[in-house]
Amino acid sequence: MASTDVQAPAAAQPSETQAPPQDPSETRFSCVYFGYASNLSPVTMKQRCPGALYVGLGVLKGWKWMINETGYANIIPGNDEDEVYGSLCFLPRRDELALDESEGVPWLYEKKTVKVTRLLSDEEEKEYGGQVPEVEAMTYVDVQRLTEGKIEREYIVWIKKAIEEGTKCGMPASYAEKYIKRFLPTDYDPNPNIMMVRTMQFGEQTAGLVPRGFASWQRG
Repeated sequence: MASTDVQAPAAAQPSETQAPPQDPSETRFSCVYFGYASNLSPVTMKQRCPGALYVGLGVLKGWKWMINETGYANIIPGNDEDEVYGSLCFLPRRDELALDESEGVPWLYEKKTVKVTRLLSDEEEKEYGGQVPEVEAMTYVDVQRLTEGKIEREYIVWIKKAIEEGTKCGMPASYAEKYIKRFLPTDYDPNPNIMMVRTMQFGEQTAGLVPRGFASWQRG
């Protein structure tokens, strides 16, 4: 995990019936990504970014999870007791660029490098000699809209999925109770079978477009 420029395993030589090999730049991992909201779910993350390699959960100390005035998740600096759980994934460059556009960089979120403590099983911790490793990871932070808001209804299903999948992966239920569930309405039962659409990079075609329902928000 020390390096974020990791080459994916080489594919087998294609036969005549196989598709041509991909451009190596598309399969080379460009960063470790920390997903704390809908992308906390490894299932959702794989749907959005098929080339992502999930490696486990991480904990970001001293930060706090919130829904801001856009109606979507954000993290802000907190106190020593605060922490944010998230998934850790290697991302190929193609998926990283597509995710940048989906998250509205730099119009809505900014990319930040944070130090995240890996959440290890007992066996993994023994392999590290009791030393829990820290990982430098990329994440998305809205540094301008820091006021709490009301969650968008279309977003509820993804956060509920994140809680469910994150708990299966080892996230404490007490974390969701303290930080996330207080933003969720009790009278809404979203479709649990909905699937996330893959992120796509469109380059110049997306210039001037506002991401996912933020037409009323302006960059400061």
